[in-house]
Formats: sequence, C-alpha cells, structure tokens
Amino acid sequence: MKNMKTGGILILLLLGTGTAFSQSRKVESQKGVEKKESNKMVHVEGVGHTLNYALNGGTVEVEGGDNTLTIKGSAKKIEVSGTGNKVYVDKVDRISMEGGDNTVYYRTSGTKSGKPDVSITGVGNKVVKQ
Repeated sequence: MKNMKTGGILILLLLGTGTAFSQSRKVESQKGVEKKESNKMVHVEGVGHTLNYALNGGTVEVEGGDNTLTIKGSAKKIEVSGTGNKVYVDKVDRISMEGGDNTVYYRTSGTKSGKPDVSITGVGNKVVKQ
C-alpha cells in the first residue's frame, strides 16, 4: 500500500512539473518563428523564413539565419543579427547589423543626408539603396 501511495505522489509530481515546463515555453508560430507585430515593433527569430509586415515608424529586430523580410512603410531602426538575412524596407533611419552576409535594402531615409545611420559588426554585411 505504501508503494502505491509513493508511486501516485511521484506521478503527480512528474505531471505537475511537465505542465509547469510546458507553460514556460515561448510562443511560436506554425513556421517556428517568434513574431511580435504591432504598430511599433516587429521581432522575428528563426531560420529560412519569408515574411511581410507593414510598419509606421517602429523598430524591426531580426535574429537567425537566411530570413527574408519585406517591410512596407517606415522603420526608425532595424537591428539584424545572424547570418544571411535580407531585409527590404521602404524607409529607415538607423541600421545596426551583427554577424555575416546580412543585407538591408532601403529606398529612402528620413535623415538629413538621405542615408540611414549605419553600424556594422561582422563580415560581408551591407546596406544597399534601391
């Protein structure tokens, strides 16, 4: 009888622990990309995704590899980290890139020079005006 009680308690503890761990995991979309999209923020994590967003003066954060993002509208700041990411944006003021072989394509900038303020760390990263 004592073994059955002990076994029952262990099962309850294991089930409870599994529930706690499953509730602490971050939410992911069907493509395995964490997305937070609002009027002011787009955050994408993952590998090999092609995504489209509309943004009006917010921030874009891309983490991962071989992602392609198209941003319709304007971004105050774009931050890219990882490898092989491509971001297409209509208008951007600041770009920060880390990693390798990332590219940000832009059409225009709201700065006085007409070029975004750029900070690049890594190899093969580039900012290209279209």
